[in-house]
Amino acid sequence: MGTTYAGADPRWGPARMRERGISLIEVLVVIVILTIGIFSVVRLFPAGFFINKQTESRTLAARLASQETNRYTTAAANLMDAVLPTVIVADANSPTGYYIRVDLDTTPDDRSEPKTVAPGIDPYYVSGINRIRWIRGETVRIPNPSPLGAGLRGSVHVLSSGPAYDFPGLDADNVPVDSIVISGAPMIRRIQSSEDPASPYLRSLAEYAIDYDSGLIAFYPAPYDRMFKVSYSYYGPGGDIITIAAQQLGVPAGTFPVWQNVYAPGGRDIVPGSEIVSRQFRRIAYPPDFSADPYEYALMPKTANVASFASVGVIIFNPRGADYIERSTYGNVPLTAKIDYNVLDWHIIREDRPLPGSAPYSVRLTLKDIKRVGEYESDQRKYTGIWRDPASPHASLLIYNLATGQEVPASEYLVNFREGVVTFSDAFGDALRSRGETPTFRFYYKAHGDWGVQIQKAAAAYKMSRGNTSNLAYGEFYLGGGRFGGSATRMYFPPMESGKTITIRELWYYSRNTVAGSVTLRKAENETYRINADPALFQSMGHGALTWIDLLDNHNSASDTAVGWALDQPVEVAAGVRGISFKARVVWHGGATVTRTSAGNVTTLRWRRNDLDTFLTRSPK
Repeated sequence: MGTTYAGADPRWGPARMRERGISLIEVLVVIVILTIGIFSVVRLFPAGFFINKQTESRTLAARLASQETNRYTTAAANLMDAVLPTVIVADANSPTGYYIRVDLDTTPDDRSEPKTVAPGIDPYYVSGINRIRWIRGETVRIPNPSPLGAGLRGSVHVLSSGPAYDFPGLDADNVPVDSIVISGAPMIRRIQSSEDPASPYLRSLAEYAIDYDSGLIAFYPAPYDRMFKVSYSYYGPGGDIITIAAQQLGVPAGTFPVWQNVYAPGGRDIVPGSEIVSRQFRRIAYPPDFSADPYEYALMPKTANVASFASVGVIIFNPRGADYIERSTYGNVPLTAKIDYNVLDWHIIREDRPLPGSAPYSVRLTLKDIKRVGEYESDQRKYTGIWRDPASPHASLLIYNLATGQEVPASEYLVNFREGVVTFSDAFGDALRSRGETPTFRFYYKAHGDWGVQIQKAAAAYKMSRGNTSNLAYGEFYLGGGRFGGSATRMYFPPMESGKTITIRELWYYSRNTVAGSVTLRKAENETYRINADPALFQSMGHGALTWIDLLDNHNSASDTAVGWALDQPVEVAAGVRGISFKARVVWHGGATVTRTSAGNVTTLRWRRNDLDTFLTRSPK
C-alpha cells in the first residue's frame, strides 16, 4: 500500500510522479516517421493500379481474340481464301486513278506506313494493322431467301470483316467501279492465238480464251450483259512479279466472241498461267428487281450514318442463285460467291450478340470506355466518330440486324459508353419476340485505347511457281536446289507468308541413312510445317528476300535425313500445299505522349498486342 501525504492531492502519489510526459520533439519525430511510412506505401499504389490496368487489358484482349476466332470457327464454311497486305499505287490509266496490288514484301508483323500512298487516300487506312486488309475470297454459298419487307425477297449476307473501304471511281463508260467484287468459281482456260482468224474457239459459257503474247482475252456470247473478274500477275520493272488483286471486265449482251485487252500497268506482260478468271456478279440497284440471271446482287443502301467511303457490306443476292449449279474447273458445283474487299479499319470493333430473351434487353459488349463523338482522343483531337473524317457522319456506334441486314435506328436503344452496355427499348424487343424472331445483332464501335481486332490467314492453297523460279507471285512457292539455288531441302515463300503454317498432302524427297550410308527416294504424306518468321534468316535468290520451310524439320534422324527435293523425278514433288493457320490479333495502347510542334501535335503511342493462333480451314455446310 502506498503512503498518503497529509494535505497532498492523492492523484500525485509517487507512482504518478515517476511518469514522464511526451515532448514536442518526440511528437515531431513520430510524425516524420509516419509520414515516411505513409509515402512509402502510397508509392506502391500507382504501380499496383498500372499492373491491374495491364492485367485487365490483357484479359480483354484475350477475350476479344477468342471471340473472333470462335466467330470464324462457327462460320468456317464462309472462311476466306486469304487475308493479304496491299499497297495502293497511283495510275492515271486506272478507272479509279489508282490500283490495288498485293504487297508480297510486307511481313505479318509490319505495322509501319506503306512506301507509297495514292493521292486522296488517308494514310491511316493503309498503315499499322491496316497494312494487311484485303479479304480475298470470303466464301458464301448463296443463302436461302428471306423476306426483306415491302414484298421483297433476297438472300442476305453481311461481310464478316466489314465495313469495307468503298473507293470512288468510274470506268470508261461512267459505270461505278465496285469496291466489293463478287465472283463465282474459276472458269475453264483455253490458251489460243488472237491472230488466228477463226479464234477464239469456245464451246460454252464456262470457258474463256487467252493470248498471253498479246495480253488479250475473249468470252463466249450470252443474251445478257456480263462482268468478269480477272486476277493475275505481271512482270514489273526489273522482272519482279507483281500481283493484281482484281480487274473487272464487261461484256455486252449478244456480243460474238471478240478479243479485248487485259489491263496491265505500264503495258507489262502477264505471267502465263497466273490468271484466275471468274464470272463476276452484276450489281443492280436497290430495291432489287432480279432477272433470270443468278449472278446478280444488290447492296443495302447506306443510311445517313455511313460515310461515303465506307460500306457496311449488306449484300442481297438474287434468290435464284440458291439452287443454281455452275460449270467450272471443279466440275458442276452449287453457285458459291467469292467476295473480295478491303477492310476499311480494323480498329472498328465488330461484335455479334443475340437479343436477350426478355426485358430488360441489355447487351454488354466486351470493351468499356466506348468512344463517343465529341470526346478527346489520345492526340488531343476531338473524336468525330468511327469514320474518322470530320466531314463524314458522326456515328459513335452502329447496330445491324444480321437476319435482315437493316440498321437498328438509334432511337431504339440507349448506350452506356463508360460501361459498354447497350439497352434496347422494351417496345423494340417485345415487338421482335412477339413475331417469334430471335435476331443476332452486329455492333460496330471504337474504344478508347484505339483497340483493334485483325485477322490473318494463310492462303487456302499454294502452287509451285511456273518453271520453279524464285520470282514468286501470290500463292506460289519455289523449291530450293533448282536453277535459282537455295537450300536443297527448303521450300520458299514471299515474306508475307512468314510465321504461317502449311500442310503438304504428298511430297517426294531424297533421304540419307547415316548408318547405312545410302541415299534413297522417299515419299511422305500429310505433313505440317511452320514457315520461318525470323527476317534475319530470310534468303534471296535474285528477286528479293524469301522465307521458307525446311524438310529437316520433320526428317532429320539417323535413318531419315533429308538431303533435297526429288526435282529430277517425273512426279509432282510437292502436291496439295495448303495453308491451315488462322490468327486473331488484338492491338491496343495504354496511353500516349503528345509533343506540340509548329506542324501540329506529334503523338507517340506504345502499342501492345495479343495473338491467338489456331488451325482453321474451310468446311462444308
